[in-house]
Amino acid sequence: METDYNRPRRPNADTLSYLKSLPFNEVAARQEIEAYLNYQRTKKQQQQSTETDNEEAQVEEVEYPQNLSAAMSALDEIKNEVASLAGDEFGSQCLETITRITVPYSTIAARKLLHGISGYLVHLSTHRYGSHVVQTILQNALSGRGCAAAGGGGSGHDGDSDPDEEEICTILELDQQDEGSEEEEEYLPSMKDILIGISEELLPAAKQLAVHVCGSHVLRSLICILSGVEEDIPQHILNKGGTMEGGGNRRGKIKGKKKKKKKFNNDNEAGGGSGVTNNANFACYKIVARPRFDISDSTVQDCFFSFVLELTGIDLSSSDSKEQNQVGDLQQLVCNPSSGPLLIVILRVLTLAFGKTDINLGETDKTKLTIDENETINDFRLGIIGQQTKFEKDSFSEMLAKRIICWDDTIQDDSEQKQAGEVIYGLSGEIRGSHMLEVLLRTSNDDFYEKMCQAGRFFSTDAFVEYAEHDVSNFVIQTLLNTVRTRSQAESAIKCTEGIISNGFVLNGDNRRRGIFWRAVEMSAKFRIGQETILKSMRKGFNLSGVSDCVPRLICYQDPENDGGRIGLDAAGARTIYHLLRFVPRLCTEILEGILTKFSAEQLISICNDGLGSRCIIDGILEGPTRQEPFANSVKELCTKLKGHWVQLSVERVGHHTVKKIFLKLKFFEDKAAISEELSKGINRMSGNAMGRKIISECAVKDYMEGEDVWRSVVKKAMERETFLKEIVEGDTIGSTKKRKRKRKKKENDENLSKKALKAE
Repeated sequence: METDYNRPRRPNADTLSYLKSLPFNEVAARQEIEAYLNYQRTKKQQQQSTETDNEEAQVEEVEYPQNLSAAMSALDEIKNEVASLAGDEFGSQCLETITRITVPYSTIAARKLLHGISGYLVHLSTHRYGSHVVQTILQNALSGRGCAAAGGGGSGHDGDSDPDEEEICTILELDQQDEGSEEEEEYLPSMKDILIGISEELLPAAKQLAVHVCGSHVLRSLICILSGVEEDIPQHILNKGGTMEGGGNRRGKIKGKKKKKKKFNNDNEAGGGSGVTNNANFACYKIVARPRFDISDSTVQDCFFSFVLELTGIDLSSSDSKEQNQVGDLQQLVCNPSSGPLLIVILRVLTLAFGKTDINLGETDKTKLTIDENETINDFRLGIIGQQTKFEKDSFSEMLAKRIICWDDTIQDDSEQKQAGEVIYGLSGEIRGSHMLEVLLRTSNDDFYEKMCQAGRFFSTDAFVEYAEHDVSNFVIQTLLNTVRTRSQAESAIKCTEGIISNGFVLNGDNRRRGIFWRAVEMSAKFRIGQETILKSMRKGFNLSGVSDCVPRLICYQDPENDGGRIGLDAAGARTIYHLLRFVPRLCTEILEGILTKFSAEQLISICNDGLGSRCIIDGILEGPTRQEPFANSVKELCTKLKGHWVQLSVERVGHHTVKKIFLKLKFFEDKAAISEELSKGINRMSGNAMGRKIISECAVKDYMEGEDVWRSVVKKAMERETFLKEIVEGDTIGSTKKRKRKRKKKENDENLSKKALKAE
């Protein structure tokens, strides 16, 4: 890149010494702020109460958040050295910590920080440390926890917002500080003006930044803030933090001592540090309800459209932007490891912020565009990806999708889209290009999804096998099977997968293609189609006589290397077992037999204590129709195998979930009583940790020790409550199945009547 951009001077040594003396702690800061807010709210409620009692309950006084106060003071001290500190390793950590503490509650803090980095953005965006600072400031500047938008009128301040959020700044007395002095208001532009200036500064270098490992991340954050969208970061990642000395919520890994080899362990370094996830393929985004500036302002929208035009060649501001889609720079950007994820973010932002080609954000139904959070650990272990917003027909997102795959609207027959088919084929074999195809398959509307499948010949057996055999494009096939929209598409997919399952290609662990079989089984269970074909092909692929013999081959159980170690399981195989148990109950008999007869009691206990095994295999049994065969008998048989180990499982972090679920699923009181009796003998051990105490409560162990009548009454109420909740949750599903049964009966009656009529004739 060219170097004719501004570089800030080195940070002042005295400023760094001052920052090192500040013991900031982000976790403590959040706890202090929440405690102070709760105290002020309780105090206000007591003052407004109309009770005649003179004696009021004394509320313990809570001091003003010290970390927030110190961070605001520190920001005032360093506001003229923000750009210099951003280029320093320790200074950048301090700036990120100060940003995360102050900006969510103070708009003036966001303006100071953004103004401090203005003029140096091209340099900071390509800097190892400075780029992280710019990202953190941009990610936190768009919305606040109820702060008034000082210096920029927000468009989302409506009556539907949470009233608790509106009072936060008033309680923290930040609304008075945000007014600032007259001198501050003179030199500090409004939030909107600062962001427009930042956009104008970065726009000329957009293409160079897009292919830069650091600059592309800055552009992603800027694209989001200009469109009023923010990444929906899971709470278990968002709430990580600590002191600045320990790295706090820093990005990357803390440097170790010199001349020592790196040692990876499962808990820290191998997990990837504490940074926010960088997987744009599966990241979730949401519309910000209360932005700090007017997102619908034409100047702000023009900045966003300018970046889209620069990076993709699509002029969204013009209604007559219908150029012929040809292979060029855009396809190269899609395959670039830096610009590829950036284009995915642009596609997702267009899908959320612009439902149709109408550029007025104020008319977009934002409540329907917000993605529900689906980041539970259970779904993660099952490989379930949350439902993603699909772009509409003739929308900006579809325009970009057509430009990416070089779609020709003048060709009516989708199967004749040769250029689009070649682009899809080429992208599927590229690591980053395949990511874009996966996102298109997940976010396309049904019509465009069908067109892509026809152009790429995904449901042609020969092409399907060629995709599946490739080391990269097989992941596109997995996504295809996971996103099939219609029953006819599922039928075509089953026909395509039948051959590579029967010959053992996808079942052989050495080929690393079991993900295809997993997704095929998941699709078959979802659409209730081809289930017998799947089981027959699986037996052929493993060259075994029975389905039950295939279960150990799928799970690939390995004993732990040492005492207390983790067992080895094939992740795709374990997830396949879960979906095989979602087949029609009569087809699940041999699968259940393979789990309960091919594994010893000790192995089943190890599976119960493993997160993946417990969720996929044990819960696969317990989440089935346990009131009918073969599941009812399997639950009882599993209970028999685990007999004598209930106390051991009850004190385990994962295993205690199995104890609770089996106790609820057992059909007869005698079986439940046997578990409670065994648990009562180990109540002292179970009382020693939280999991054991939970099982004592859930399985009514103390009630059992008091007497059978008391225990039976408590368990009966728990069962009634469980049944009531299940009926509420599954009411719609039960209703739909009843309708299908009535239709089937009606068809059978019609067929019988027609047969009788023929006989009479």
